Amino acid sequence: MPVAQLEPSADRETQAEPPKPAIAPAPADSPADDAIPSRLKIAGRLLVLQSRAMSHDHFAAAAASVAADLAALLRCDRVSFGLKERQRVRVTTISGTSDLRDRQVAVLRIANAMQEALDQRCTIVHPLPPQTAFTATLAHAALAEGNGQISICTLPIISGDRAVAVLLLERRDGFDAQALQVAKDAALFLGPVLVLQHRAERSLQARWEAVTGGGAGVRGYSPWRLAALAAAVAFVILAAWPTTYRVVASARVEGDVQRVIAAPMDGYVRAVAARPGETVKANQLIVQLDDQDLNLEREKWESEIARLDKLYRDALSRDEAGPIVNAAAVLDEARVQLSLAQRQLERTALRAPFDGFLISGDLSHSIGMPVKRGQELITIATERALRIVAEVDEKDVAALRVGQEAQALFAALPQPVAFTVMRIAPIATTTDGRNVFEVEGQGSEALEDLRPGLRGVAKIEIEPSFVGLVWWQRARQWLRQTAWRLVG
Repeated sequence: MPVAQLEPSADRETQAEPPKPAIAPAPADSPADDAIPSRLKIAGRLLVLQSRAMSHDHFAAAAASVAADLAALLRCDRVSFGLKERQRVRVTTISGTSDLRDRQVAVLRIANAMQEALDQRCTIVHPLPPQTAFTATLAHAALAEGNGQISICTLPIISGDRAVAVLLLERRDGFDAQALQVAKDAALFLGPVLVLQHRAERSLQARWEAVTGGGAGVRGYSPWRLAALAAAVAFVILAAWPTTYRVVASARVEGDVQRVIAAPMDGYVRAVAARPGETVKANQLIVQLDDQDLNLEREKWESEIARLDKLYRDALSRDEAGPIVNAAAVLDEARVQLSLAQRQLERTALRAPFDGFLISGDLSHSIGMPVKRGQELITIATERALRIVAEVDEKDVAALRVGQEAQALFAALPQPVAFTVMRIAPIATTTDGRNVFEVEGQGSEALEDLRPGLRGVAKIEIEPSFVGLVWWQRARQWLRQTAWRLVG
């Protein structure tokens, strides 16, 4: 027989003074002055007791009220109520007793008697009535012996197919058929109400234990072990889930053909005709540099050429060979200078070399800004020929091969863009403090919404694998680098 769960109490059992009954017994002049009132009256009083129990906010108060009222109704010396917890019975309420710790011996015997009825899942009456099937009543005999050979009736309270609580009544006058029926009705009407109130006050852990069949969990496993087992199973399933090993990297869109327009000479920005993002045609003016000094230079050489031409004609009229040769040489030099000035004037107008659109170089807020010869001012790309460049970290570049399939997702596009790896840069570049290799790819289809300068995330497919294997590869790589750094 399982050992019942006990409440701490004193060492000796004391007889408590019975409380003042909440429901008085039947008056002496009633038709049943020496017996239990009629069953109709008893049913009505049980309903009253049920409503009184439901009026309490807490289980302890409701159980104490029910125990006291039943003791008065059935003229019992003591009424006890116990709950099944962790496959054992815990005595929660004894009529006329506010603190169970003062009655350790009585609580132990009552709990053992409740456990005895609970194990057999039947109502036990001690002493056994005549012509009653044999029932183990050792714990009930011990309880009766310690309490002056009092009569005992113990009734398990069943919920569904499980025994959840026990009601135990002790009565000096014994239990006849009518008293026994009233006790069964009391267990049927009042027991479930008390059980529901107790369940409403349980903690989350107690509710979990109830779901798993008790504090030991399912088949002897604690709730924490079950949770750990469930987590382990979920981890194994996730680790064995098939996936594709991918290299993830930042990506950007560039024009397949790009041209940088640089400053042809030192000067100043005078006007800007186009800004990044705008489409331009071949030979369209984009930026105009200041040409005032070059115009003066051209006018200077035009005047000089006119003066030297006059000297050359004078030398020809005098038919002097030496002056003619000198004047012709100086005149040719002046014409070369004029041609150079005119070409420089033409180069002050920066024009588009082909049809395309600007991807960088916003000079609209830089009017009057000085520029140096060779300074990059504008970048123009072709409108249709685009490429995707993924910035792959150096630790992942060893797994890349030309021809691998990949996808890139950009914020401006609703769907990922598929592309194929066409080239892997042999030299790393530094970006945001880390070394990356530029991996160029060509899109499998032309998208009108794709524009140079877009940035997103690229995933390059390496090979079919499993989630756990991918995790292990990355963890092994990190551990190897950390061990090399720390151990050497």
